[in-house]
Amino acid sequence: MKIFLSVDMEGISGLVRWMDVASQGMDFQRNRSLMTADANAAIEGAFEAGATEVLVEENHGVEDLCVLRMDEIDPRCRVIRGAGRPGATCMAGLDESCDLVFLVGHHAAAGTWPGVMAHTISGTGFAHVRIAGRAVGEPDLFAIRAGELGVPVGLITGDQMVVGEVRKRVANVEAVEVKRALGRQSADVIPPARARELIRDGAERCVSRARAGEFAPYTGEPAPYEIEVDLLQPVDEAMRKNLEALPEYTIQDERTVTTSAPDMDLGFRRIAYLGYARTPGATRY
Repeated sequence: MKIFLSVDMEGISGLVRWMDVASQGMDFQRNRSLMTADANAAIEGAFEAGATEVLVEENHGVEDLCVLRMDEIDPRCRVIRGAGRPGATCMAGLDESCDLVFLVGHHAAAGTWPGVMAHTISGTGFAHVRIAGRAVGEPDLFAIRAGELGVPVGLITGDQMVVGEVRKRVANVEAVEVKRALGRQSADVIPPARARELIRDGAERCVSRARAGEFAPYTGEPAPYEIEVDLLQPVDEAMRKNLEALPEYTIQDERTVTTSAPDMDLGFRRIAYLGYARTPGATRY
């Protein structure tokens, strides 16, 4: 059984504030180790339950998506990291050869309250992201894309808000709450050493359940996907010029841009593009 493990940072045990996950934060180097340790706990649990392969892909968008400590990661896995990956940046390793998806250290969607560092793709650019009028977070996009490939989502770790959002699409997901959000940058946290035990046990249960056939791919979002992105700042001149050169985008008003996509690999990329579309001349994604 091959596990695709997407690891983000905002939902890692013990972390609660933006400076915890930013390279200029005073604890960032330590927090890289905490992120790696949560991933290792899930890897350990997966192998204990009979997984034969674990492919880890970095999802945290700082330092060119190279945040895991490679000298500390479980040597049994493989890791995809770095910028410029083919397809949707954080899903390059997700394909039909995978049997199960783990979402470790993920966070709630933009606009969620409370929700530790809640955002969707761009924490500084987007107020809300919707598909067919429904707010979505990154785990939703992973679930949709995995479903297109016939792969179920089995594990989510993070705060109670992201757990609740994932359960709306995958009701029987194996969930590990490592903190209870009190606000955007505050939480009642389980100390990381104990949280890692919970993650390991949750991953072990998840693989055992998957081997028993308990999970099914998510197929509840029909394509093509009608996407709306509400921006935190109005469309500026450079963004307007870029978007006018791309017929797949429509500027609905000064803060809302719409687009569509036939699959979520392209959908993810079209959403992510809007995070850097204010750069003059940036018309590729």
